[in-house]
Amino acid sequence: MQILAVGVAPGRLLDSLTSAGHAVRAVAGPGEAELAARSSRAEVAVTEHDPAALKRRLGTVPVAVWLPTASSDGAAEALASGADEALHAGMGRRELLERVAALARRAPGAEAVVEAGPLRLDRDRGEATWRGRRLALTARERDVLHELARAGGATVRREHLYRSVWGYAMARGDRTVDVNVKRLRDKLAAEVGAPATIATEPGVGYRLVVAAEAVTAL
Repeated sequence: MQILAVGVAPGRLLDSLTSAGHAVRAVAGPGEAELAARSSRAEVAVTEHDPAALKRRLGTVPVAVWLPTASSDGAAEALASGADEALHAGMGRRELLERVAALARRAPGAEAVVEAGPLRLDRDRGEATWRGRRLALTARERDVLHELARAGGATVRREHLYRSVWGYAMARGDRTVDVNVKRLRDKLAAEVGAPATIATEPGVGYRLVVAAEAVTAL
């Protein structure tokens, strides 16, 4: 699991996460956390500071507050401030790790495998397949397609795609999503054909369309 530790002092929590095999990246504050999210897909962020400021930067990445001393009042305050979870030193190592894992599972877009008719996307294996045949997509294209597929045919806003795939807020006038969707659409046309395409909802975003005959043929 990819974990961002934002302003967390070295100690028991980071030692427990690292020894459990998680990839922990320590940064000083929300600004650095947002930059770090551009180069790595963080699944969970932990902080000792204001969770609301961090959530504004990280979008859908769930945020846990770490309390170096056990405090039920501190945990309640953290949750009231917008944290998705509160961890404290009174918890045993196993509980800490299980709470972090559960937080990652609850996050939007956390599903490792998503299917849309014959299309199957497996995030853990880094694969996108159509009727079992692997599609030649880049990691970024797979992530975009994963978000579209998990929407179940609903339109996904460009801003949501940007936050979910690139990990930070989309700047005004940025065409990154559009360029990547066009490349993905062209690849689907070449490798799959008419049964699967990406439709544009002008001024809103994109939706994955899988032809009904492709689904009923399964």
